[in-house]
Amino acid sequence: MDSYKYKVTVGMPVYGVEKYIRKCMLSVLNQTFKDDIEILAIDDWGPDNSIEIIKELQESHPRGKNIRIITQPQNMGCWAARNRILEEAQGEYIFLLDSDDYISEDCIEKLYLQAIEHNAEAVYGSVKPVNPEGQYIDIGQAYLNQPYLVINEPDGLARFANQSLHPTFRDYIWNTLIRHDFIEKHHIRFKKAKFCDDMICSCDLTPLVNSAVLITDYTYYYVIRDNSLSNYQYRKEIKLDDIKEFIRVYSYLKDKCKELKDKPYFETRCTKGMILMFYAICGFLKNKDRIVPTLENQVIKDALKHPLSIKEILRFKKYRMINIAFYLLGVIPAFMTTSILTTIGKKKGYI
Repeated sequence: MDSYKYKVTVGMPVYGVEKYIRKCMLSVLNQTFKDDIEILAIDDWGPDNSIEIIKELQESHPRGKNIRIITQPQNMGCWAARNRILEEAQGEYIFLLDSDDYISEDCIEKLYLQAIEHNAEAVYGSVKPVNPEGQYIDIGQAYLNQPYLVINEPDGLARFANQSLHPTFRDYIWNTLIRHDFIEKHHIRFKKAKFCDDMICSCDLTPLVNSAVLITDYTYYYVIRDNSLSNYQYRKEIKLDDIKEFIRVYSYLKDKCKELKDKPYFETRCTKGMILMFYAICGFLKNKDRIVPTLENQVIKDALKHPLSIKEILRFKKYRMINIAFYLLGVIPAFMTTSILTTIGKKKGYI
């Protein structure tokens, strides 16, 4: 698209968020940004009155005319709703928002000004995790508080994200103002997933970004809900299918490094993918008694299969030994893999 109707499109999937949608929508409608914002609400056939609340705001709010409700053919999931936003957006920049979260009143203004000043492909705001009452929650993700950083070099964002084995960059796709033509140039789309589709998309997108800005300001309030799909630790019973879906997603993140072999951050990125899977498996083992049906040892071993060959690992200049250890965990008998992981996990306090 050569010209855009709006400066910014703010898009959100809407499903089962009746308790939260008004606060979310008002946080967008009341933005200090002076130009028109297109607000795309994707109706994914939820069971409650979320869409009716949006229609009410469409009629009553001064900016309500900028709300566009698009109804999916049927319930298709968050990943498909986000793709619909990317396909339908009429803004020069696109900002994705989860409809149970909300943004600061100056969010779009701050991100847009940085995008224009630095001609950035993407601008990332800092994130504040809160409970539904708006109180801060420490979820152990210090990297949600970003430094101010302007990046303008090939592989610059991925280098920052992979500067060490400790997390330095968030892998959520929301709270990011992304240039529309960049999305289309690289054919960015969300892959089908029951949850964590944003992590997959971020995994695909980060290596492509050459110009980005990170800001210290909190522009996004991430609402932690006990009953959300990803917070399985609060459930009395956990479906094995959900665990397998997490493993499928984390396997994608782990195996992505095979496409990055020519990158300067390759060895760090590869190691981080294995560590992420290790932490995930420890979480599953911690909750093993609640998983129905039983989580088999073979599933755990398969999850830890290293994406590289032993010959490739032996060429590593950094993190060689830890990758050899992970490689062995993926080839020894499955019961031994589980036994070793359980022992290490308990010793480290992860299980």
